[in-house]
Amino acid sequence: MKKLACLVIMILITVQPKAQIQEKDLISNIEKGNFQEPDSKTLYNLNVFESDELLNITLRFDITSFIKNKNKDKYQDAILQIHYSSEKTVTKVIELKPRGNFRKDKCFFPPVRIKFESDTPDETGLAGKIKLVTHCSTNKKYEAFLLKEYLIYKMYSLFTDYSFKVRLLDISYIDTGKKKTNYRQFGFIVEPLEILTERTETTEVDPSTIYKDKVDSDFADLVALFEYMIGHTDWRIEGGHNLKYIKTTKVYSPYAIPVPYDFDFSGFVGAPYSYPQVWTSLDNVWDREYLGYCRSNDKIYLKTIQRFIDKKEEILDLIKSFDYLSAKEKEKALSYLDEFFAQINNPEEFIYTLKNECRDDF
Repeated sequence: MKKLACLVIMILITVQPKAQIQEKDLISNIEKGNFQEPDSKTLYNLNVFESDELLNITLRFDITSFIKNKNKDKYQDAILQIHYSSEKTVTKVIELKPRGNFRKDKCFFPPVRIKFESDTPDETGLAGKIKLVTHCSTNKKYEAFLLKEYLIYKMYSLFTDYSFKVRLLDISYIDTGKKKTNYRQFGFIVEPLEILTERTETTEVDPSTIYKDKVDSDFADLVALFEYMIGHTDWRIEGGHNLKYIKTTKVYSPYAIPVPYDFDFSGFVGAPYSYPQVWTSLDNVWDREYLGYCRSNDKIYLKTIQRFIDKKEEILDLIKSFDYLSAKEKEKALSYLDEFFAQINNPEEFIYTLKNECRDDF
C-alpha cells in the first residue's frame, strides 16, 4: 500500500445504494493500493469513549500473516470501519501490530495496537496509538475473561475521572490473507493517555521519577484497595508497573496521581494464564493480598474503606445490568466481590488485615 494512502481519514454516509457502492469501491481500491480521497469530507462530532453502547467495527487485514508474525514488532496495513449506525460509517486507513509480550506468547490472537494518523484526537476521539484488547482465543470461555476485564475499567471509573475510559466493541475480523478465515468477537479499546490528560486537564509524569513521597496518598490508597478488591497483584507504585502517572495542571501539586490499567491477571478475571506475582505470598490468583502503603492512622484506612462502601451498590449494579456476560459468569463475578464487601463490613478486623499485609516500600 502506498505510503500516501496510509493514515488518511474518510467518512462515508451509507444511506443510499450509491453510497454503499462507493464504500465497497473504496475498500477495494485501498486493498489494491489504489486510493483516491472521496469528495465528501463530512465530519461528525463523535467521540467513541462518550458512550457505553456496544460499537460495531470491522477490521480488514492479513490475519494469517498477523498471527504468524505476532512475535515480530512490526506494523502492518489495515482498514478500520466504525459503524456508528446504518447511516454513519467511518472508514480509516490504519496500521496495527500485536502488543503485550506475555499475551503474544500465550494467546492465539494477541492484543493489538492500532496506529492512526495524528497524535491528537480527531472528531471521532481516535488518535495516535490506541490499545485494542482482543479475545486471546476463539474458545468461547475466553469471551468472559475479556468482558470481565472491561468491567474492571468501568468499575474504577465509578470512583474517579482520573481513569481510563473504555468502549466495548463487536468486531468483525475480515482476513485479506491466504486463509480468508474470518472471526466475530468482542473486544474493547482503551482511551489513550493523551485523551485522558486533555479530558482531565492533567499532564503525564515519568514513572521512573515516582517514589512513595511523590504520590498522592489518597489516590495511592484508592488504587491499592481497588486492586485488592479485584484480586490483582500485577502492579507496583514505584516504577509504575501497570500504572500511568499524571499531575493536574489546574493547580500546582507536587504529587502524582496513579492511574491503573491491564487487569487480566486479576482473580476477578480468572484467566487461565494468570498467576500471583513474585512480590506476594499468594499461591493462587483468586486469593487477595493488600499491596498498599502502610498508614500510621486507622482513620486513613477507614476513609478509603468508606469510599468502597459508598460505591458498593453501583459496582454490583454495573455487573448485574451488563447484558453481554452470561448469568453463570455474572454469578461468579458477584460472588467474588461479595467476599470483599463482607470483609469491609467489619472495618476493625479488615484494617488489621491491611496492616499485616501493607508495604513500607512498593
